[in-house]
Amino acid sequence: MRVFLNWIVLLLFAFLMNACLPKERAIEPRNVFTALKTQSIPLKIRENQFSKGNLVINGSFEEGKYLLEKTDDPMANIKGWTRSASNVEWTDPESGLFHENEVYEGMHSVKITRIKANETDEPGDGVESDFIKVLQGNYDFTYYIRLKDILPQAERIGTRIHDAVNIRLFFYDKHKVRIDGKQFYPYKEIFLDSEFKGYSFSNFRHIDSLGWGKIQARTYNYPLSEGDIPDGTQFIKIFIGLKGTGTMWVDKLDFRYSKWNFTALERMSPYFDTSFSVASMLIPTPRKMDTNAVVPLFQLKHDSYIPPLILIPASANKQTILAAKLVKEELMNRQESYFKGEALEGVKISPGMIPPEDFDGLIFSIGKTSVFEKWKDSLSYSSIQDKEQSYIIEPLPGKSNLVFIAGRDPIGDYYGATSLVQLMDKDTNLYHSATILDFPDITGRSYLFASWNNQEELIEDIGSIDRMSRLKFNKAYVGYGQTRGRKNWYAPDDLYINGVSLAGRKCRELGVVNLAIMVNPYYHFDYEMHIDSISSDLKNQFVHSHASSLQKLKNVFQIGLNAGANTIMLMGDDFVPHSGSNRKSYTLYHKDDIDKFGSLQNAQGYMINNLYDWLKQNYSNTRFEFCPPWYLNEFIDRSRGQAEVYFNDLMKTIPTDVAIVWTGNTVRSLTYDLADFERYTRLTGRSPMIWDNTLYARGLEGVYGGYPAYYPGKAKLCNLFEPYDVQLPENFEKYIDGPHMYVNGSAYSEIYKIKYATVADFEWNTRDYNPEFSLWKALNSEYGVQVAKLLLEFSDIYYAMIEIDYLLEEDVDQRTINLGKKLLENMEQIYSLLQSEPNMNLKLLAELEVYKIKAETKIKSFTNVIR
Repeated sequence: MRVFLNWIVLLLFAFLMNACLPKERAIEPRNVFTALKTQSIPLKIRENQFSKGNLVINGSFEEGKYLLEKTDDPMANIKGWTRSASNVEWTDPESGLFHENEVYEGMHSVKITRIKANETDEPGDGVESDFIKVLQGNYDFTYYIRLKDILPQAERIGTRIHDAVNIRLFFYDKHKVRIDGKQFYPYKEIFLDSEFKGYSFSNFRHIDSLGWGKIQARTYNYPLSEGDIPDGTQFIKIFIGLKGTGTMWVDKLDFRYSKWNFTALERMSPYFDTSFSVASMLIPTPRKMDTNAVVPLFQLKHDSYIPPLILIPASANKQTILAAKLVKEELMNRQESYFKGEALEGVKISPGMIPPEDFDGLIFSIGKTSVFEKWKDSLSYSSIQDKEQSYIIEPLPGKSNLVFIAGRDPIGDYYGATSLVQLMDKDTNLYHSATILDFPDITGRSYLFASWNNQEELIEDIGSIDRMSRLKFNKAYVGYGQTRGRKNWYAPDDLYINGVSLAGRKCRELGVVNLAIMVNPYYHFDYEMHIDSISSDLKNQFVHSHASSLQKLKNVFQIGLNAGANTIMLMGDDFVPHSGSNRKSYTLYHKDDIDKFGSLQNAQGYMINNLYDWLKQNYSNTRFEFCPPWYLNEFIDRSRGQAEVYFNDLMKTIPTDVAIVWTGNTVRSLTYDLADFERYTRLTGRSPMIWDNTLYARGLEGVYGGYPAYYPGKAKLCNLFEPYDVQLPENFEKYIDGPHMYVNGSAYSEIYKIKYATVADFEWNTRDYNPEFSLWKALNSEYGVQVAKLLLEFSDIYYAMIEIDYLLEEDVDQRTINLGKKLLENMEQIYSLLQSEPNMNLKLLAELEVYKIKAETKIKSFTNVIR
């Protein structure tokens, strides 16, 4: 008994001592591997896991054997998989029991058919994988699927599909004991079921037919960190099943450790000490390119250098002349930098000239010159005739000093020139000859002007049109709320009017970039105002049924149209008022509109048709784009059926060539798949025009933020120079209107100009696009290798400070402050090195200084607290 009492006293003493000790921070211990802290796992271990690629054994179901004793059962055994019912079949078209379209790739797939579905069936009929060994972290999971006649289990209740297409991951610990799959969703502060990966289909009411397509297995949308597996997971199983009724075919499963287990600097550092050819660094990446010899730009002859000849047609189009001027400018820059003021004959543009047969220098023939007409049958020119905006760069076979730059149309001449000048070495007198056949995937490639806070900003922004055109952007949007964020869209100020006029003049002068105008006739309201909070004065500013209101809208558009704009975007997003308790129940707000139209869709249809007819009469060939209130799938889901009625009514009344804007499954969609497109396309009856908001998605720090706001341990995944990086379906351009694409974010800052360089790279050649390499090319092209490295290191430190700030908000302690101070010292050193770089971009330095000051201010505030 005394021994027992002694134990009680010791335990009580230990408890009291522990209560008096300072508490540890609520963070993961250092030796715990977790998906929530990217660098909790050593780099070599992460690299090894990444190198394994697809972890699914027999993910395409190609390996298996039939059970001969069960000849009436075509399923048999599939290596690595177990079926749950006899209606789960192993397809084999060669057997004569299945059709060829029942397999996506190879010889086999899995087919699941259900005629009846009980509400109590869990998890449905399907196949389950064997155990798959995993490492903590983030995973990409994709599969190919075909669906027919899919309905939910609870058809009697009239529900949506929910988990009728039941794609799941089961998580297990090191003892292969199952782990709870709940995942915390910090944006809403709730737990989600991360086992479920069939969300792409959850909000369909039914699916009559869906052809083979690649699906991103996911639990939810951004800003959830999709793909994280629960802490302690060492094995997973994949379940592919059908809980509802219908038929489902699945093929080509892929589950792999994703690149989002590596910081931005870790992903970029392999490029630091790698040499790349000049041709491989072109932005945008050409579709087809073969490198040839490297030759001098200025040829040495009789102890003097001969400059290249630039030939253009005698009556050249303005785009061809611009192309020639660009080539001449670059040659003169090379002449000045390489020959250091040495007296040389100048570079000249020669319209209609036929060069002498004995001319030994380089000849650049731009456009349909007489020399081109003579030799075009010896070139690859005929292969680009059916491609819009296409061009070739090709030396004449057997005469390598004669290089043709020829587009199908004059704009192609200019695009060819923008590629040609990148083949001229910046540091030497060398031209890296290449044969290029090229054309874009996305034909409408746009960027956004700044908000023009003053005349100086306006002039600088318009001056950047040249730079953006060299990236092959062909459209520049003037946004709504332009000039100082003013709300009175209906009364443009002088800065706006002057800016649009100057932008239009510049676009007409160049002939390679078109002007586009956005107007939002609801912008005078606050974001999603309730109709009961709107004053009469605000309601009267724009009334769909009033001719004066429609004229007001036309007057604003007319400023841009008269300046030469060939695209208008009518905005119905974000500021349309709502009624009731649901903010996504957008509605009419004025009695006259309610009396005349009855519904929002009828009123907006009237407005669209009125504008459309006006454009046809006065500004023919103008592209008309419309952004509806429900411009993404998630908003549609939250509308409680109102959006479906809206689109069903509206689409019947407006012209088929009005493009409908869509941001994807959510506002900032980091992934699109075939199911996402299918939902919106079915509602609108046409392919959507993409409005992309992802250039700033991952790095957002506010309430609507990405990693910094909700996953500070992942903050170093972000990059101040974030490249365009979105998961998209194969042949993405075939699913979108035009194909045209708008990427949001002003291209005014130097940081965003680098981001936009990667957008240009993607939009021109989606198939060969690599986000990290594209960013490396963009930074190198603009600043050189050394500065590129320093910029990426600066960015890495900045996002490391995000995590430090989070730790200090949880618990202010000296050790973490010291770590933050050390990071700040490193940031200061890098900033000083950037300052010392010759010809360093001062505007970029000023932008980086803002981030540096922000980091310093945070640490100083915590230092003051601990004092």
